[in-house]
Amino acid sequence: MSDVLFCTDVFAEEHRDRLASIAPDLELVELVADEPVSPEDIERITIAFFSHDAWPERAERWFGVATRAGALEWFHTMSAGVDSPVFTSFVERGVVLTNSSGASAPPIARTVMMYLLALSRDLPAMVRAQDRGDWEWRRWIELEGRSIAIVGWGPIGVECARLADAFGMEPTIVRRAARGGEPHPVRPLDDLVSIAADHDVVVVALPLTDETEGIVSAEVIDAIGADGLLVNVGRGELVDQAALASALVDGRLGGAGVDVTTPEPLPSDDPLWSAPNVIITPHNSGSTDGTGRRSNEMFLANLERRVAGDDLVDVVRP
Repeated sequence: MSDVLFCTDVFAEEHRDRLASIAPDLELVELVADEPVSPEDIERITIAFFSHDAWPERAERWFGVATRAGALEWFHTMSAGVDSPVFTSFVERGVVLTNSSGASAPPIARTVMMYLLALSRDLPAMVRAQDRGDWEWRRWIELEGRSIAIVGWGPIGVECARLADAFGMEPTIVRRAARGGEPHPVRPLDDLVSIAADHDVVVVALPLTDETEGIVSAEVIDAIGADGLLVNVGRGELVDQAALASALVDGRLGGAGVDVTTPEPLPSDDPLWSAPNVIITPHNSGSTDGTGRRSNEMFLANLERRVAGDDLVDVVRP
């Protein structure tokens, strides 16, 4: 029996010829605008690809179909993070889950550098001055020579270190243990408080697990200090958000760039919005056209492996 792929109409339209070349017998069930997917088609689905174009507007409808696909065997998601319970539910059903790990790493790492450039130049205050029509001259801080601790050594952490090094910064890799061959000094995750005290910048790029939840505690934030910067591009739950807002308001932390919060969306009355020297982006640091292209290519390469009878890559178990 041939496979039946559930995907968006956008992905299908862009890659129809490529899909036919890889798997001539592959049938498609497409998510088209607001049109419902028939129960008969849902029952035929064996492969599901959650592509970048479905996020965020059509995610609810897409998952509504995928979760009812009883014959589903393989689910590929464009996201690297799979900490949501919905992913666990697929794995518990025996569905093979793969992701596009690394597809969003380049733009996320560039967003990290955007935060650091902006915060070292106090861009939030300059924008406020511009809004008031005030000419506020100020002296900037250079990133060159600053130490940066990169917490998490996945694709995002690797790219952050590469860019930080190119800016003349001094990276330290923070992971559970050194494995040998790392391009920069390595320190253990258990020493995060002392690491924070020893570095000018702390970048958090960890996945969310039971072990990492709340790992950036009030103690870690205080250790970074009034001249230090904190960036979080992992998950909001990694950081004590109340302690972060308090430290920024009190001047105990120099600045912060956060792409992830808890909850999301961040409520309009959350104290973090009004904290000084903070840059908040709506969990979109990796949302670029390039990320979508890279994710699509990863799925198509895995589809080629499935057709050839080879093992899939980037299999995850949340």
